[in-house]
Amino acid sequence: MKGTISSASFATLIAMARSRRNQVGPLRKWWNSQSENHFRIIGIISILSIATFLWTMSFLFLLGGTTDPERDHLVPHHWLGLIISVIISFYVLPEFLYFLDQRQTLQDILNLDSRSEVLKRRKEAETAADLLGLKYRARLKGLYEQLGIKVKGKRFAIESLPPTRNKSSNLTEASEEEE
Repeated sequence: MKGTISSASFATLIAMARSRRNQVGPLRKWWNSQSENHFRIIGIISILSIATFLWTMSFLFLLGGTTDPERDHLVPHHWLGLIISVIISFYVLPEFLYFLDQRQTLQDILNLDSRSEVLKRRKEAETAADLLGLKYRARLKGLYEQLGIKVKGKRFAIESLPPTRNKSSNLTEASEEEE
């Protein structure tokens, strides 16, 4: 039959199609290599995009940048900055808020004193610590060591840090001790 494709040639076609998907660009390679710094990078980009947005809005609408003849040449640049900051914020802010939520979850767990409660929320804490990076994993390991919880996995083969406590909880504990 002339119209049929052999299974070997079909497998070759599939392999050729898949090999293109595995090629990763330099930007994606760099991003994947910076997994420990994703929260910091996304935070900085978020702050810069919000600051740019606020500055361009104030320049264009509050400071009268569009009506000042001396600054007339800056108006197109500010409009471009406004558009770019809105686009970047649209993509980066939800990711930043997700990282911030994971950080808050981990901080809540690090503030716990109950061993059973920490064990109950262990999976949630380890997921958040893995997402946030080495410093947060070290703090979680420090909490585990403080509460006498066995540490599992190679990802915790790091030096532990003492878990940081909320200052508000430390102040209430200190005031209770004084009384």
